Amino acid sequence: MKATVTTGNQCSPDIHSELKDLKTTVAEQKVKLEELQKQLAEDVPRMLRRRIRTTDYVAWKEPGLKLQPLHILVGGSNFRLLQMALHEDDGAITTWGYKPNIAFSASLFGEGGQTVGGHSTEVTLVFRKVFLNTGNAYNTSTGIFTAPVKGVYYFGFSAFANGQNGMGVHLRKNGQQVVATYDYNTNHKDVNGANRAILQLEKGDQVYIGLWSGLNIFDSYNSVSTFSGFLLFLV
Repeated sequence: MKATVTTGNQCSPDIHSELKDLKTTVAEQKVKLEELQKQLAEDVPRMLRRRIRTTDYVAWKEPGLKLQPLHILVGGSNFRLLQMALHEDDGAITTWGYKPNIAFSASLFGEGGQTVGGHSTEVTLVFRKVFLNTGNAYNTSTGIFTAPVKGVYYFGFSAFANGQNGMGVHLRKNGQQVVATYDYNTNHKDVNGANRAILQLEKGDQVYIGLWSGLNIFDSYNSVSTFSGFLLFLV
């Protein structure tokens, strides 16, 4: 009888056929995966750029902002967006979905001791000693805060008057009074006051402090008359 010898490297025709079919399937899936990856790379950045334009999430940024490519992680048949970052020329990064940093705080003079007022009409106060102006939404020349994005903002202010001067100021939004503080100082002594408000603003809305006609406000190196605000959240 003649013996038949087989080696470990040999396989049946059925297994060989199945392995060939599996190899073909893997190759086809690889092609489909590459096509899907290419489509995502084209479609997702376009959709996000369109959303940025409609929500103005980055409208507050200075010129020179650049939209960087999206990074996509492929895991099996799932595609996951890792990040989209907005890179400025100075190297700072703001990640998509995060609210911009907008905050300011300033006092009227912040030095010496000076009283202004007694005007026949209301005047807009310019708070000149700036402690913080992140986002540059507060104009140090006009005293006006202009909302760079639609959102909910917090504002607070304080005012002081000394001697025989009466004091009266109010917070205005687009020319309309919101809240005020005042003291006609009938007892002829130092007086002070403060108030605050949370406002929903549209992009471009303006907020400022008005000094009432005929009344006064004082400030010194103690910074007793101030104006501050910041963005709470986007809407």
